Amino acid sequence: MIVFHLEQLIEDTGHLFVGSADSFAQLKADLEVDDIDGALVDIDLADGATGPQIVAWLKERGVPSLFVTGQEAIAASYPELARGVIVKPISPAEFANKIELLKG
Repeated sequence: MIVFHLEQLIEDTGHLFVGSADSFAQLKADLEVDDIDGALVDIDLADGATGPQIVAWLKERGVPSLFVTGQEAIAASYPELARGVIVKPISPAEFANKIELLKG
């Protein structure tokens, strides 16, 4: 349900949703990072608290990220990795403002 909600918010702000991954392993196996301009990453995924590792991995490949999480304090401890944090529950207004952080 959260992914569907994010997909709608992404498209409502004029962006294209290209996919999702439940784990770091799935991301590396399935997603073509050359095809994305930015990523929304939770702290906890199916393989544990791998969100910060994912954001670091994407950053190394030139893909900017935002944390989307209810764990704002943990996300805030990685300011060098992500461009910002969208706090759950997600409001459409906050989302629209924060998604702009992925640009340039």
